[in-house]
Amino acid sequence: MKKGKDQQNSSFLRYIILLLACVALYGNMFIFDQPALLKEQIMQAYIPVYGEQLTGFYFSFMYSFYSIPNIILPLVGGFMSDVFGYRKMSLIFMFFVILGQGFLYFGSSVANLKYMILGRFMFGLGGESLCVASSIIINKWFVGKELSFANALNLSLIRSATVLGTYISPRIAEKSGMTTAFGVGFGITLISGAALLIMNFIDSYAEILQKRNLQKTEGLLDNSIQVMDFGELVKQILDDIRMFPKIFWILTLIMTTFYTSVLIFISFSSGIIIKLWLPSDAPIEQNQEVAGELMGIPYLCCTFLSPFVGLMVDKVGQRIKFLAIGCALVFLGLVLMLLFYPIFCMLTLGLAYALFASTIWTSIAFVQDLIIQRGTAFGVMNSVQNFAFFVMPLFIAFISAEASSQVSVVLFFLILASVSLIIAIYLYIEDQNRPVSLNSNDQKKLMNFVNNHKEEGEEFEEEEIIETK
Repeated sequence: MKKGKDQQNSSFLRYIILLLACVALYGNMFIFDQPALLKEQIMQAYIPVYGEQLTGFYFSFMYSFYSIPNIILPLVGGFMSDVFGYRKMSLIFMFFVILGQGFLYFGSSVANLKYMILGRFMFGLGGESLCVASSIIINKWFVGKELSFANALNLSLIRSATVLGTYISPRIAEKSGMTTAFGVGFGITLISGAALLIMNFIDSYAEILQKRNLQKTEGLLDNSIQVMDFGELVKQILDDIRMFPKIFWILTLIMTTFYTSVLIFISFSSGIIIKLWLPSDAPIEQNQEVAGELMGIPYLCCTFLSPFVGLMVDKVGQRIKFLAIGCALVFLGLVLMLLFYPIFCMLTLGLAYALFASTIWTSIAFVQDLIIQRGTAFGVMNSVQNFAFFVMPLFIAFISAEASSQVSVVLFFLILASVSLIIAIYLYIEDQNRPVSLNSNDQKKLMNFVNNHKEEGEEFEEEEIIETK
């Protein structure tokens, strides 16, 4: 009786942590696409100052400068979360998120585009690393216990912030100006900071009770501060990276190409939709509202579909197949953008995003040891992804400036989608060499394989092998 009650309390506490983790990321997701949602207002305000072409490049800097620190920081931040504790590091990351949005708000209020770009850079110092820290805590509390569902529910709730942003930011900007819209984003980041403090307190207290009752340490090394010089830090990170198996790098590549072809496309889709499909004689504010609503459709689909996809993945497995279907749907959606009104493209991209995002992070959990190197693994993936996110906006700005039509931009994203689909097929082939397939639906046996499989090619006990056909 007492054991059942303890399990019920533990389950309740897990979902409290999950809810707070979602709220902690809510501000992050709300503010990320605000520049894209208000692109026409930004361009209209600064073209008289810098000219159309230079303003376009400055606008792309808002995303590229966000990504610059995240080429390295998620890797270092993930490792430091492993060593110094994700709770301490998450507070630092949240500080930069709030500070960055504060600078964006201030830059808009004084009509200084360079301050706004600086704010996005500061936001980048914390944004992606905060997501890494959040992934660590969710995996800590849910590994072996509805992990796919927990990650999918987290994705659903935080993407509702993006949906909310796509709906209200253009309207606030139309009625009260874009500075007010950025100010609302700043206020939401403060609420997220408060949620992070509460989550860290609960998580810390639960860990103290666990250690007190069980007389052993589980999870991360939160109570030990280790001092190491820069050379030792780099050496330790490189040693960790060398241990990552081949399939981890394949998953990293497929995630990078998929998210680049979807998330970067969505971020730039406002201009594409306005140029290709909306009437040129309509007011800018009206076209921006319509484009903003269409931009929100993939995130809205993701919000509603992700929990169900997560439950399905927990039940049936088939992770690689879901990843491949997601990549194929992106290709289809981008073709639809060229042929039909954008709602069909955005609905297809939303379904693809829900399938892929609900699957990719749990796939990583069943490849890399989560107890020792999970922060470093998540950090590596985010670093590679953000290198692409740094390069692509600049490349897209160049294509837009040189090409006579936005069709060229869509064709470029079609090429990226094709590459992600090819990698997904290669991933399926590579997975056949694993004793335990990523397509398995038995999470406990998968985790047993991950925690005991030390070297590539090492023999694995027969009873642990899962046949998946």
